[in-house]
Amino acid sequence: MTYTDDNGNSFVESVAHYMESLIGTRDFAGAIEQYESHRTKIEPTGAAAARVLRLAAKAYAGRTEYTPALKTARLAQTAAEADTDRLLLAEVFMTIGAILRDMGEFKEAERAFRDAESIFRRNDCPEGQSRALNQLAGLFFRQNDYRNSLTVLMDAVEIARRLNDKKKLAFMMGNIGRICTFTGDFTDAIKHLQINIELSRELHDQLECARAELSLAYVYIQQSQFDSAEAALNRAYPMIVNENSRRDEICYLTYLGELYYRSGRLDEAGEVLNRAVTIARADGAESPSLGRALRHLAELALRRQDVRQAERHAAAALVIMDKAGDTVEVGALWKIRAQVADTRGQKRQATDAFRKSIELLDSSGVRWEKVEAMVAAGLSESFDSRQRMTWLFRAEEFYAHTRNTKMLDRVARAINRLDSRPADSGGHADSVTTTATAEYHTNCEEINRFKAQLAMLSRSDLPVLLSGETGVGKDHMARYYHSLVRPDGPFVAINCASVPEGLLESELFGYRKGAFTGADGNKDGLFLRANGGVLFLDEIGDMPLTLQAKLLGVLERRTLIPLGGTTEVELDIKLVAATNQDLEAMVDDGTFRRDLYYRLSGISFTIPPLRERREDIGMLVESFMRKRGLLGDSESVPAELLRSFLAYDWPGNVRELDNKVRRLEVMAELVNDGDLSELTHAVFGGETATMSHENATLFERVEQFERELLLEALSAARGNKSEAARLLGIHEATVRTKLKRYNISYGASLPN
Repeated sequence: MTYTDDNGNSFVESVAHYMESLIGTRDFAGAIEQYESHRTKIEPTGAAAARVLRLAAKAYAGRTEYTPALKTARLAQTAAEADTDRLLLAEVFMTIGAILRDMGEFKEAERAFRDAESIFRRNDCPEGQSRALNQLAGLFFRQNDYRNSLTVLMDAVEIARRLNDKKKLAFMMGNIGRICTFTGDFTDAIKHLQINIELSRELHDQLECARAELSLAYVYIQQSQFDSAEAALNRAYPMIVNENSRRDEICYLTYLGELYYRSGRLDEAGEVLNRAVTIARADGAESPSLGRALRHLAELALRRQDVRQAERHAAAALVIMDKAGDTVEVGALWKIRAQVADTRGQKRQATDAFRKSIELLDSSGVRWEKVEAMVAAGLSESFDSRQRMTWLFRAEEFYAHTRNTKMLDRVARAINRLDSRPADSGGHADSVTTTATAEYHTNCEEINRFKAQLAMLSRSDLPVLLSGETGVGKDHMARYYHSLVRPDGPFVAINCASVPEGLLESELFGYRKGAFTGADGNKDGLFLRANGGVLFLDEIGDMPLTLQAKLLGVLERRTLIPLGGTTEVELDIKLVAATNQDLEAMVDDGTFRRDLYYRLSGISFTIPPLRERREDIGMLVESFMRKRGLLGDSESVPAELLRSFLAYDWPGNVRELDNKVRRLEVMAELVNDGDLSELTHAVFGGETATMSHENATLFERVEQFERELLLEALSAARGNKSEAARLLGIHEATVRTKLKRYNISYGASLPN
């Protein structure tokens, strides 16, 4: 390009204009060449010089040449400070902030962005102020400081609302939703993502709308709301195709693969995750998108019990994500490494890897991944039972807080198994017993009326269908029914949701040698093992439709033929089915057979949730405490402790209450003196207070959750920070940092 104007400012402005066009097309080398070939003709002060210097700094930064970028940006700052155009100076500070951020100089970057925001505000430029706040929020986000990131974003949202800038508002709502997802505040996440979707639709911005739907699907996956997640993914996919966004297509496939393997659809998960890997590799080697897809292939391999494949995928993903500096993915991959080592019986390697995983995820601030690592550690026999209980109790708190009843149930069952293992698990059966002396104590009139009817059912062949929320006591009622109608016969129980679809048929109906690859002998199914007694099918709503048809046939004929067999076997069983789902709605949706529903619901009862029968809470607390030796024969439950139990909402119902008492038992073992009421704070944390402060802000709730975990660990450790760190599974330095952040002193760590 030839310049003919010799007037200084006009010439420099022409250079600036041309450099801007080159940067717009990402031709950073061309922009740098223009600057360096004309730099001797540029005066060191004035607005035009500041513009050229700022653009040159951006071009250097675009080529990751941060040293000349920062030096040139500082020259731009000097030039702009000598001019009256204060908004230009603010733009220079924005450039400086971005360079410092990419250099990892976060404190200096924060100062630059705050200087820019201040200048924009003083010069009545709300658009620039909003941009500066967005950059500042992104900076906090990079540092996993989600509290400050949200605070700044909220300020930016107010400005966008005043400007009626719907595009920027949609973008910020999406970011708020994603941050809320990381902190585990799923209700807030869904609310903000839905606003993002509505605004994006109004603006006809398909790509932003698709990305918000992907984020929404991810929240639903973490909540185990798989139908809602799949619906969101189905809405996102056509928009991704229309926009031809391969990056978002990889994200879509990765989320879909995770959804499939979490909901038990392992073959479908493998297909879509391998497609994600293929597309990611075609787009470029070692991209973070490839690393995430490989990580989920490793998770899938673990579920298939293919340890070698899990290790291979995890190793490849770890190289990529380490290089990308993605703490969350690296932490999740260390969890997989721990599980692989655990499966191989390498206890030392497993415990070290679990602790590293939890430490990394704790530093990332992403709570649901940390909780998943805690659950995996809690299920690992590499730790002692007390440490496993600690992991599982903390996970239970999170799932109760987020109302994820599916995971809450899984964790509660794991705690139950830790506390008391059945002598014979019968494969995937929860329990098999030959005698029963179960009692079902309650002060609820509705339940007592149903109990009175059960004794009259001994001569009836009708199945019993129990419904109610997770943990409400459906299994307990089934055992009580067994004690009434078949006390001398076996009681066989299986959770249909916990058994992979491919194994459930053989578990229920059994098989004969040679029925399929790996069938090296005969196996009686659970129906045959329950002959003469009671078969309890828990979570019947999760049974696949193909097996529902076979179950219906068995119930009608009262005979079965094992897989690969030819001879019918007569059955004499009492069947109890249970569900926490609305089977009538599932019938209407076509996900549960109408004829089977009618066959099962001859005798049906819905057990009320614990919050609707608070008259049972005191009795249950006393019963569980006596069972665990926490109360003597003449002692009653301490009033302060009982008030805490009565004030709580019990999303996990009776099972959660039992686990709170178990937690009290663990705390009492760790603290050798002091009465039980002193441990109330350690057992409940801030939960009862949260119930009476529903209007607390998101930041206050996040802060409260972490603060209470620290107080709980310190209480259990009697103020010993090293022991508290061990209980929490983090380094002592991390404990000290968090104590300083929350202003918790040594004395404050002990209950009064």
